[in-house]
Amino acid sequence: MKILLTRIHSLSFKFLVIISIIVAGVGFTISAAVIFQDWFRFREVLEEKALLLARSIAVLAPDAILQNDSWSLHKNLRKMASRTPGGMRDIRILSGMILDPDGHILAHLDPANHPIGLKLAPSTPLEKDIFKTSIETLKARVIHGGDWISDPFVEGIVPVYSDLKKIGVVRLRLSTAELYAQARRSAFTVLGIISILVLIGSAFGALLSRRMIRPLTALADGMGSIGRGDFSKLPPPADKRKKDEIGQLTRAFTQMYLQLEDKKRMEEEMAANEKMIALGRISAGVAHEVNNPLAGILNCIDTLKKHPDDRALVDRYLPVIEKGLHRIRQIVAGLLGELRVEEIDDFSGPACLDDLWELAVIEIGDKPIQLNWDNRLTNDVVLNRQRIQQVVLNLLKNSFQVLQDHGTVDFRAFQDGNCLVLEVEDNGPGITEENRVRLFDPFFTTRADGTGLGLWITYRLVRSMKGNIDIISEPGSGTMVQVFLPARQDSPEPQHDWVI
Repeated sequence: MKILLTRIHSLSFKFLVIISIIVAGVGFTISAAVIFQDWFRFREVLEEKALLLARSIAVLAPDAILQNDSWSLHKNLRKMASRTPGGMRDIRILSGMILDPDGHILAHLDPANHPIGLKLAPSTPLEKDIFKTSIETLKARVIHGGDWISDPFVEGIVPVYSDLKKIGVVRLRLSTAELYAQARRSAFTVLGIISILVLIGSAFGALLSRRMIRPLTALADGMGSIGRGDFSKLPPPADKRKKDEIGQLTRAFTQMYLQLEDKKRMEEEMAANEKMIALGRISAGVAHEVNNPLAGILNCIDTLKKHPDDRALVDRYLPVIEKGLHRIRQIVAGLLGELRVEEIDDFSGPACLDDLWELAVIEIGDKPIQLNWDNRLTNDVVLNRQRIQQVVLNLLKNSFQVLQDHGTVDFRAFQDGNCLVLEVEDNGPGITEENRVRLFDPFFTTRADGTGLGLWITYRLVRSMKGNIDIISEPGSGTMVQVFLPARQDSPEPQHDWVI
């Protein structure tokens, strides 16, 4: 069913339907025009033949009427009625008569039922109207009667004159059933021919639709592949002989496709190179940061091996060794982001951030630093409490570490629509543009005692919550760090993720 609906909504199907409707509409319009033209032509021919026969009889009637020669009138009537001029073989004469001006029968093709000398007595309203018309008419005319079922007819009425005086009237009635049948046969023939032409036109339309839509379908598939990031399906090459808009579009798309494929290949190569560079930088940083305390530890161990019995050296170097090992442990733990961070989203409200106030004050200690706390978060939002707190603490600690005497740190938290905004601003020395672009690189630090992992871990935590982090700073103007986190207010869903 889905495939059928897809086919129905496809452009090729619509194009085929439109072409079929146009061809069928034009075909049946032409058929109707031809049928009606034939119908009126048959009707005119029949009218002409009815008048021709009636006039032929009327030409011979005056002398016989004046002489009251009923036999001659009857003979002339039968003689003319028996003749079939060209094209008259399919015409059947229903009745013929000659009447005097008062409606008395002078001659009739059916004298047994219509005796001569009696006045014609029509039995139906139609016949009465025709009788009245024939008596009153002063010129030749044609009357139609009957219908498709009850033997339709056309009747020619021609007055008979002698010395400009009407002395009688000739009535000759012809059946139109045969001509109607001929018109129907002609109509069926025309409809059959038009139907065949419609089928041929529809088949041609289907072929034309396929030829026109196929390049567009290939373009649509190619665009879909590009949207999915799949550059393996190259669209068929455009026919250079096609100069129309579809050919131009296909060639332009193919060129764009190849350019995007080259661009993607270059981006993949650059990404791979960047990964290798980053890996090398991390490896170098790890080696540098670990080798420094490790060298001191090895020196201490070498000295103790030379003087194993010197208690003073043991008491002196054991704390150094322990401190160096703790330093290495701190570097490894920071690098791995404590290996696993629970991705458990829960309702985090204002208290989630206010709980950090005392920890921040303890971190400040005796330093002359003023901490301004502005938590405007009023509603509970669904976020990872542990990660938010770690991000805020890392940013606050970073500001505390760079401040000189009498520094100020401002913390602000508020909700902007569906976004939780965290801001940490200090009036420290600021950051140069050269250092600002490298702040989130692992092991990059401007402090002698720093590991360069704090902001890197913070960045990874923010990105793991699908947020963004921005740093606004200039040398001598302080620094403001802004964190934007998507926050929702529906029920939390527990998950797990690895942050490295």
